[in-house]
Amino acid sequence: MSVVVITGAEQGLGLALARLYANDGFRVVAGCLNPNLEGIVALAASSPQVEVIPLDVTSESSVAAFGDRLSGQAVDLLINNAGIHRRKGSAPESVVFSDWEDTLRVNTLGVARISFALRANLVMAAQARLVTISSDWASVSQHPGTAYDYCSSKAAVNSVMRGMAMNWAKDGVIILMVHPGWTRTKMGGADAPLLPEDSASRVKSLISRTTTADNGRYVDNLGNDMPW
Repeated sequence: MSVVVITGAEQGLGLALARLYANDGFRVVAGCLNPNLEGIVALAASSPQVEVIPLDVTSESSVAAFGDRLSGQAVDLLINNAGIHRRKGSAPESVVFSDWEDTLRVNTLGVARISFALRANLVMAAQARLVTISSDWASVSQHPGTAYDYCSSKAAVNSVMRGMAMNWAKDGVIILMVHPGWTRTKMGGADAPLLPEDSASRVKSLISRTTTADNGRYVDNLGNDMPW
């Protein structure tokens, strides 16, 4: 049974992805900051192949414990989905720097931390995939002129993933950064046009089509190249 690790799997896009992969017969390891949320609890109760493990990607000890739980096991797919976006809609110059630091800790350093921790697991799998949920706001050339904290964190994580794609290719790991589309989640808000299930379905289909030629690409949920 193929193993999929999803961070931030307790709600929104992460939960929708966990449901899709579980329904498709994958073993799903759900890394959750809040593992007691109703959605992920219900999914784990109905799907024995779903394992919920507490995970705070900003904590070295939490990530280490998560890695220990998967020690010696191949991971076919890691989806870095955990992310935050605080103070949406506020003027850029009114950003709270402690919030900015938290955003970088989760969206950039947290992604690097869990990716590094599971590198050996990915190498164990045949042509593993590492997918980071990015954003159109990661694009420097099309910066929206707002949300300096969120945009910089996503641009930075794209840079990290691009470097990893160069260095991990020799290990057979395919790395992809995906803008999932504006999705109706807690982060995306009620006006977003895409339901989590729709976005998750597109992302899952995209992942299934990736080959070594896609390594290091930054794309939308249909596989079109995003502007850097």
